[in-house]
Amino acid sequence: MSKKSKEILSQHNISITNPRILVINELLKSSNPVSIEDLQNNLKGEVALSTLYRVLNDLKKINILNEFSTPEGTTLVELILKDTNHHHHLFCSDCGDVIDIELSSKFETLLQKEINNLELNFKFSVDDHGLELFGSCSSCNKSKK
Repeated sequence: MSKKSKEILSQHNISITNPRILVINELLKSSNPVSIEDLQNNLKGEVALSTLYRVLNDLKKINILNEFSTPEGTTLVELILKDTNHHHHLFCSDCGDVIDIELSSKFETLLQKEINNLELNFKFSVDDHGLELFGSCSSCNKSKK
């Protein structure tokens, strides 16, 4: 997987360092967003926490890292690569699970129109958007019954 990590860094004209490779490798393993704490634990001390934050900031600067917070305030991160579709998230309020979801192109088109209107009305430039939905996952719903 380090070959893919090196390719990602090369494509974005960012220097290839061991901490960046390790962090990207770990993020590539994860199919869902991961907390910084879990990421640090998964790296098993191979990357200092201060270095991890620096690497994550570097990845945000080149627009390949999405960072957002759970309702509890936990910061989650995930890679956003060219082969990654724009998506949103479902948050389980009971177990904390986060599920990636894709919305219909019709909904995304309507949402983009609303964003364009907001930009005009507020003279505000929107760089990105996200939609988070909160509730209970199927596992937690089953345990409630």
